[in-house]
Amino acid sequence: MKLISIRKMKKRINVPANVKMGRICAIWLFCIALQAISIPILAQSAKITLRLKNVTVEEVLTSIENQTEYRFLYNKDIVDVSRIVSITVKNERMTLALDKLFKGEGVSYTIEKRQIVLNKVPSRPQDNKQPVKVTGKVVDESGEVLPGVTVMIEGATQGTITGIDGNYQLQVPEGSTLKFTSIGYTTYTQKITRPMTLNVTMKEDSKQLDEVVVVGYGTTTRKNLTTSIATVKTEKISRAATSNMSQMLLGRAAGLEATLTSPQPGGAVDLSIRGAGTPIFIVDGVMMPSTSLEVGNGNQVMPNSINRSGLAGLNPADIESIEVLKDASASIYGIGAANGVVLITTKKGTETRPQITYEGNYSIVKNYPYLEPLSGEEYMNVANIFNKENYLFTNGMYPYGDKPFDNKWVPQFSPQQIAAAQTTDWLDCVLKDGSINNHNITITGGSKLLKYYLSGNYYKQEGTVENSAMERYALRTNISSQLLPFLKLTAIVNVNENEYTNSTSGGGGGGNGYDAIQSALTYPSYLPIRGEDGEPTLYSNYPNPAEMIKVSDRTKTSGYYLNFAADVDIIKDMLSFRLMYGINKENANRNLYIPSDIYFMDMYKSRGHLGYVERRNQTMEGTLTFKKQFGDLLRVDAVVGMGRYTNDSNGLELDYEQINDHIAADKVEAAEGAFYPTSFRAADERRSQFARASVDVLDRYVVAATIRRDGTDKFFPGKKYAYFPSVSLAWKLSNEPFMKHISWIDQLKIRGSYGQTGNDNLGSSLYGTFSLAAQYIKFSNNSVTYVPYLLSGPDYPNVTWEKTTMKNIGIDFSVLKDRIWGSFDMFRNDVTNLLGYDSASPLSMTSSVPMNYGHYVRYGWDATINSLNFEIPRVFKWTSQLTLSHHNAVWKERMPNYYYEEYRIRKNEPVNAYYYYETEGVINIDKSNMPESQKSLPADAQQPGYPIIKDANGDNKITIDDVKMRNTLPKIHIGFGNTFVYKDFDLDVFMYGQFGRTRYNYAYRWALVGDVYYTSPKNSNKYVYTIWNSQTNQNGNRRGIASTKAVALPGNVGFEEDYQNASFVRVRNITLGYNLSGKKLGRVGDYVSSIRVFVDCQNPFTFTKFVGVDPEIKTGGDGSKAEYPMTRTYSFGAKICF
Repeated sequence: MKLISIRKMKKRINVPANVKMGRICAIWLFCIALQAISIPILAQSAKITLRLKNVTVEEVLTSIENQTEYRFLYNKDIVDVSRIVSITVKNERMTLALDKLFKGEGVSYTIEKRQIVLNKVPSRPQDNKQPVKVTGKVVDESGEVLPGVTVMIEGATQGTITGIDGNYQLQVPEGSTLKFTSIGYTTYTQKITRPMTLNVTMKEDSKQLDEVVVVGYGTTTRKNLTTSIATVKTEKISRAATSNMSQMLLGRAAGLEATLTSPQPGGAVDLSIRGAGTPIFIVDGVMMPSTSLEVGNGNQVMPNSINRSGLAGLNPADIESIEVLKDASASIYGIGAANGVVLITTKKGTETRPQITYEGNYSIVKNYPYLEPLSGEEYMNVANIFNKENYLFTNGMYPYGDKPFDNKWVPQFSPQQIAAAQTTDWLDCVLKDGSINNHNITITGGSKLLKYYLSGNYYKQEGTVENSAMERYALRTNISSQLLPFLKLTAIVNVNENEYTNSTSGGGGGGNGYDAIQSALTYPSYLPIRGEDGEPTLYSNYPNPAEMIKVSDRTKTSGYYLNFAADVDIIKDMLSFRLMYGINKENANRNLYIPSDIYFMDMYKSRGHLGYVERRNQTMEGTLTFKKQFGDLLRVDAVVGMGRYTNDSNGLELDYEQINDHIAADKVEAAEGAFYPTSFRAADERRSQFARASVDVLDRYVVAATIRRDGTDKFFPGKKYAYFPSVSLAWKLSNEPFMKHISWIDQLKIRGSYGQTGNDNLGSSLYGTFSLAAQYIKFSNNSVTYVPYLLSGPDYPNVTWEKTTMKNIGIDFSVLKDRIWGSFDMFRNDVTNLLGYDSASPLSMTSSVPMNYGHYVRYGWDATINSLNFEIPRVFKWTSQLTLSHHNAVWKERMPNYYYEEYRIRKNEPVNAYYYYETEGVINIDKSNMPESQKSLPADAQQPGYPIIKDANGDNKITIDDVKMRNTLPKIHIGFGNTFVYKDFDLDVFMYGQFGRTRYNYAYRWALVGDVYYTSPKNSNKYVYTIWNSQTNQNGNRRGIASTKAVALPGNVGFEEDYQNASFVRVRNITLGYNLSGKKLGRVGDYVSSIRVFVDCQNPFTFTKFVGVDPEIKTGGDGSKAEYPMTRTYSFGAKICF
């Protein structure tokens, strides 16, 4: 096939200036595909032409590869490819050229298919040992073939390397030892006593010093790192029941606090780096949205909480590694990096033969035990008890007054009704078992000229709440082509489609707007689902939970992600230029419909909502990179670049009412009720220039610095741009001469960093805004209509950047021959010039005004410890990883007009503080345990069953001086994992947790005395039996009926009773796997290189003293919300490599 030069192509293709993005993408992919399909002659008789003078052997081999499709495999320790040669051949066979190149050098070559393996010609044995033939295949622990593994005879220079398919063969003197080595894997040795087939499984090296770490606009090794960066290798994490990237990070990285907010399909995880807000996510260099794209409810009150993770279109199986930038290392990303940066690197093709891998699993999902409502009989008894208690309290009868009981109270339920009571399990109408189907197929491989990675994913999850589900289709390609010796093109394409069924749970309002779970907890158990007339039972104004599942609410999202890059080697291995363009576009459609036969919000009325939103994020960057090693003295690594980043979004939504249920959204214009259309459009742009430089002196002292200049269109001239610098240092103590005699220390490094980042996240522009007036202007003859616009918001030219100054000091260590290694960091981040809103003056056009204000500090520490606990080579291995982190945040300066209650801390007040009165039980029936201090409160606070407030300062009265403060932030975040490998079996156990955490107890909210004494009381749960009452539970420790009377306590502060210690440890995954490869596959091994089967249990155990639904799941709004239940998942799966 004739090859067309790029220069000639430029002349032939005339691209118009206004070419569409689709055409650009097509041309780019065509260039890469052209390289892939331009296959030269494959036979050994391929003829080549060489005219090379004073070049290295390696350059000659590269020239041959460019003229043929053969690829050379060799080890530089065996074959000297740095030798300077001159060679001239014209239209000669490749084999003759190789013979000429290696004549007299003792180098042999073997041609197998499209690869040429170079070896040293074996020397003649000096003893009587006879050479024996050894063949085999080398794979990693997952069964993937390993090309390029060096196979050497110990004590000799003879050896070979494994080919693209992992195979090797070698003549070995009998009785000698073979040594297998490869970067990132532990050395394997085997004594050879006879001809044999020796298949080797290489174990990953636990040594982390040479691990490659992704940093801002480049990479480095962990031993040269000057900042605090945590790395998560996704291959070590079970993905069996994981729908998104965020769920993989629970407890996996020190300093990255991850909290599961909802177990719903695609459920979100709150990610926070060292207590800051949501970090920015960068996927293969492209800045991505951190939140999911959702369509709102419009004017419809909807009883659900859509709480899903961002990056939903990114298949977790496509992620290679995740780096978390925690300190000044984030400064090079400027805007938004104050909350930290999460760098995601996806998988790419490798220089191997084509490999096809299937990985799939099926999971059964079950709910954790939820709140257990009272049975019909229990409900009636409890209702009678508290109805009578309220009668006594309201009428001032004993024990709430001096009057005796008048026997006029009539029970709400008679003994006959109680005896005949039936029980309906309302929660059973809403909760159910779920399932997950997850299937991945990948095709990867390549050569020096072309590498490819293709993947497809299908993921379907049926939720554990009725009408909750998720289904995803995702396709991804990553293709890189060495188009010219100095030019490499890369194209990454990801397309995805997600369909969600939104359950009516997790976000209901009050009473008439309850969601399905709220209503199920509220409806008395004695009521049937349907009455004798067949109609759904209605209780008070609460929706029937069994009917709520008829609400139809579906969201469909789709999107694509494109990343194109060109890498140009200006000076090989020293100076290079990279041009990158990335775009992420998403759209979401939502169709919500409430049928007319569902009683909701106090009415029977059909209502619907249609919505469409889309957003687009674009990244355009150019970077120039310089890398140079100056002998043993100095190594320099530098980057300069500039970028442009745009974000735009728009949406259109329509509410409609009163339409035939059979028509619904198919023809909304048929609706007889009101229409409420709304729309929006928003856009912003940022421009940046940045630089990073790192200097390593004598392999002991490392100095690194970055600077970034960011500009945004949100601020006024003079404030549009800001500079964000950073500097970091590292001292490799272990490389100092005075440390060499300390053999048990493998690495010891001290590092420190200082840097600044900024934030422009104010939600909108600071320029004046105009709004459409409510009235139109018409002339008397109605010939012209004017639509006036009024100034609704003025300019705010004085508002400027929010800044975060980050300081960090840390230590990295590795001891006992790398059996124990880790890091420890301490940090302090000062946030100043906060962006926020303050109340406007009464004469202002707006209710609030943007401003810069205040100063608060985040501080803390985090640590990671890894260990190789025990190992019997090739038999047993036990490794562990422990992550610990702590952070706090305190105010140094508040908003100027901030109102401080008298009891609040003025200086160093925790940002997450709440104030309360500590209690010591409740007042007993004869008030004999009521302290003197309680008498200083109003009379209603001195009744039996009222909480006894602790006199904290001992002055015999209750005042604001007795108010206590508690910080709701967890004191410690922990992650702890253990991996056990026994021959072909592996067991992985991972757990995470939070200690010192305090949160509102929603279980108590569903068992309040205020809800069970009405004429039509709500149902309750077993915690109702902890409420004090004078009839049956005088030992109860929760406040009784007397607390329903409003009492103005000093400072209007509440009790601590509703807040509980929510510390927990959760076993996240227990995974047991069995691996088959080589001879163990039998005849199947002719087609399959490895098989792994596994079982996995996610969230099998949670250890906590918290008595609510779950200590971790967050619920928005007040305590009446009913969270989506925590789930336990059992998975069965397999991974097959062909």
